[in-house]
Amino acid sequence: MSAGRGSPAPVRAAGSLGTGVPTLGVLVTLGIVWGITFPVVRMGVAAGAAPFALLAVDLALAAGVMAVLALAVPDRRPTARSLGGSALLGFLLIGTNNALLFWGVQFTTGGVAAVVYATIPLLAVLAALALGFGGRIGVVKGIALAVGLAGVVVLDLAAAGTGIITNVWGVVAILGGASAQAVGTVLVGRYRPAGETGLGRAAQFAGGGLAAVIAIAVVREPLALPATPPVLASIVYFAFLSAIVGYALFFELVRRSGAVSANLVTYVSPMVALLVGVVVLGETFGLSEVVGLALILGALALYEAVGRGHRDLTTGRSRALRSRRSAAPREQGSSSVRPSLDR
Repeated sequence: MSAGRGSPAPVRAAGSLGTGVPTLGVLVTLGIVWGITFPVVRMGVAAGAAPFALLAVDLALAAGVMAVLALAVPDRRPTARSLGGSALLGFLLIGTNNALLFWGVQFTTGGVAAVVYATIPLLAVLAALALGFGGRIGVVKGIALAVGLAGVVVLDLAAAGTGIITNVWGVVAILGGASAQAVGTVLVGRYRPAGETGLGRAAQFAGGGLAAVIAIAVVREPLALPATPPVLASIVYFAFLSAIVGYALFFELVRRSGAVSANLVTYVSPMVALLVGVVVLGETFGLSEVVGLALILGALALYEAVGRGHRDLTTGRSRALRSRRSAAPREQGSSSVRPSLDR
């Protein structure tokens, strides 16, 4: 994000958590917030809300609230070009991603959707390599990703009722949403390495809302949004927690750890879905669930342990080197070779 001419050195984006909160804690918190999102979205759609209309309202509300919050606190003021770049990133990362998820989840369960989204770390690796932004992932980190994915599959097979799929295209759509998030995350890590401002996040939500509106026009979806408690609860939860809080946490993870590590949150979400099922729906908790949880937690710990100082697939540089370069005085006049959506 580019600051205006003559402005002082960039400050931390509004809503950023700083270095005092452990990265793993941020990841787990986001996993809880986004893990609950899957059944909440499914609840709203099952209650009669049109998927794309529901998403458009969610993101419009999130964009408006985020813009008000951003204008109320001191923060960098992005240029119009920078806001346009943020909107483009939001169109893919937030709009296309969630539009496909909202449509696809009506044909399956939140558990299946969470498992499909658990492929995002692997998809992010492929996206970074395909876009020419990455180097190599390494054998140990690759094993950690595979072990975590195995744990998610074990959880899914153990969870009651998660094999229900009424339309295979629903799962295909959810996989498309996962792919959009993977590519969008890599691009955010590339073009927003210092994080996103509050107004930038508002622009991303607006760009995502535009994707939902386009989807409504293309499929000629009826604007069905019954004012029932499940639909209203779905709107409030997604707009305030999944969007405003969730993406603030997510961008912080991308800034700290890169695209692949940030997307490990998709390994935590199925655990949350399982716990919601046990606590709220009275589902059983047995040996298979314990094994799945152990695999996921072990994978997270392994990836985090070997990830410090390793090459980041969103930039092809080590995180330590990137930190040193970002701390160097700008007065030296060195120009960055990183392409920018702000120019």
